[in-house]
Amino acid sequence: MKLPQESGSDSDEELLARQATGLLRMIILLTLSLGVGLGLLVVLGNEQPQPLGWAVVFGLALLCGVSLLLLEHYPSAVARRTFTWGFTGLIVLQCLLVNGIRSPIAALLPVVVMLSAWSGRQRETLALGLFALSALGLMAGLDGIFWPQQQPRSALNFWASYAFCIITGSVIASRIAHTLQGHYSRQKQLGEQLADQVREMQQAREKFSTFFFMNPVPVSITSLSTGRYVEVNPAWEKIGGWTGEELRGRNSLDLGIWVTPEEREEWIAEFSAAGRMSNRLTRFRLRDGLIRYFLASSEVINYEGERCVFAAFIDITEQREAEARLRELNVKLEEHVAERTRSLAEANQSLARSLETLQQTQDELVHAETMASLGSMVAGISHELNTPIGNALTVSTALQDQVRDFSERIRREPITKQALFDFLGDQHTGADLVAQSLLRAAELVTSFKQVAVDQASERRRGFDLAGAMGDILSTLRPMFKHKPIELRVDLAPGIAMDSYPGPLGQVISNLTQNAILHGLDGADHGTVSIETRAVGTERLEIVVSDNGRGIAAEHLPRIFDPFFTTRLGRGGSGLGLSITHRLVTTILGGSISVRSTEGEGASFRLELPRIAPQREEVADDA
Repeated sequence: MKLPQESGSDSDEELLARQATGLLRMIILLTLSLGVGLGLLVVLGNEQPQPLGWAVVFGLALLCGVSLLLLEHYPSAVARRTFTWGFTGLIVLQCLLVNGIRSPIAALLPVVVMLSAWSGRQRETLALGLFALSALGLMAGLDGIFWPQQQPRSALNFWASYAFCIITGSVIASRIAHTLQGHYSRQKQLGEQLADQVREMQQAREKFSTFFFMNPVPVSITSLSTGRYVEVNPAWEKIGGWTGEELRGRNSLDLGIWVTPEEREEWIAEFSAAGRMSNRLTRFRLRDGLIRYFLASSEVINYEGERCVFAAFIDITEQREAEARLRELNVKLEEHVAERTRSLAEANQSLARSLETLQQTQDELVHAETMASLGSMVAGISHELNTPIGNALTVSTALQDQVRDFSERIRREPITKQALFDFLGDQHTGADLVAQSLLRAAELVTSFKQVAVDQASERRRGFDLAGAMGDILSTLRPMFKHKPIELRVDLAPGIAMDSYPGPLGQVISNLTQNAILHGLDGADHGTVSIETRAVGTERLEIVVSDNGRGIAAEHLPRIFDPFFTTRLGRGGSGLGLSITHRLVTTILGGSISVRSTEGEGASFRLELPRIAPQREEVADDA
């Protein structure tokens, strides 16, 4: 059996390309650092002004920068051609501006051509070499005409030129030697990997042989091109009735193993389309003439250098017979049970429809109440966001005006350092104000987003009670603006919960809105208090109270009934406290009670477990 060769490391071409790219990047950086550094040293070291020297230094820096950008964003060949031709042009230009062919910098031309030969194509290298030779020949021919008087050069100038040539050539030669050594090591490593693969293939062959002949499941190997049997295991010989010697060189048509020709055609079509088969129900007629059922699985393998089909067959004949008997018994049982339950099913259908309608109506009402609460929250948050966003907009507009005025001033007149510092100070101050305003807006949005996501779903998660209550209260504070109502909060720290923050937030929101709309409606002043405290190690208590008009004694027994409201026709749905009671007692697994004296306010007390009872998660409707 031939195993597929594992994909190894990158090819030699890819490795060479990466090495060439790395070498080019190193040469560009080396040229940038040495060329600019030594060029500045020479230019600044001369007593006479060197405008041409400055131009060459600037051109070299520009060329290196452009080449690095091209190397990062385009194929390396573009950067290589740009650098080699540009660098060659700068060398020729420097020679033309100084001493022609006698300029020491001309010694760099062979180095550039060598770099092109290492990383470029032969045609490009030939063109670059011809250009360099032509330029040198031209300068040699015009040596006595354009440079009759050799310009004196300082020792520093000669030293910088030779140093640049020596360092650049040494680095390139060292890099080439390192690369050749790497190629040798890679070839050695590939040889070792090939030897390991040969050993692994031999071990795999031995394992396959053991698996094939010792397998209790009947398996066979047939030629993919001819369909003739190549090998079968003892389990196949036992169940089929033929020996391996009788089977080798024959196909299924010779044996008459297919029950019908159509089944054979279906097998071939399905296998040809997918290239493999898994647990396909198949019938075979064996040597004794009996028809047995198999679950057949097959796929293409390489065996002894030939593409073959490896197939395994699980005999399920007895299983199918047992299943048939079981189905017959089940049919009789189902008929008996159906007769007994038909009347009960008919009676239950009517009840189920009524219950479904009631449940759907209740869910729609709860969802509508939740969305209404979120809508009110959105309105409050929107109003709250106006202030920080408006401040940020005002400051940013002023900053834009300052930048525009300062730009005009720069174009009109020179700017002093103090004026620049003043401008930057104003910009920093304005930026801080914008950042503070936007940070406040972000905090409001984050609080609203967390509460909105929690209230629009009934997802369970772990959270800190004080933190969750803080997020909830951030969305409720806009309700108290422009109203003579004070919100007092006393949240005990360090109470960790594993519960449903969404339903908890809706409960707190409903109780707070109930206090504002019912208890303190029309009051000159009032207070809503929210307190949390731990009760032992497993439970906690939340109290929401107000000092408003209170609840009449005759209304207290019905306060949690659905649709009970004292504001009928004035916006009250009668569902707020009913939904609150359902959320507390079912989802949160706690209890809720109310105490009130008419004219002295009302107090709602919630006692909840820190770990809510397990329940089926409800899908998010939002």
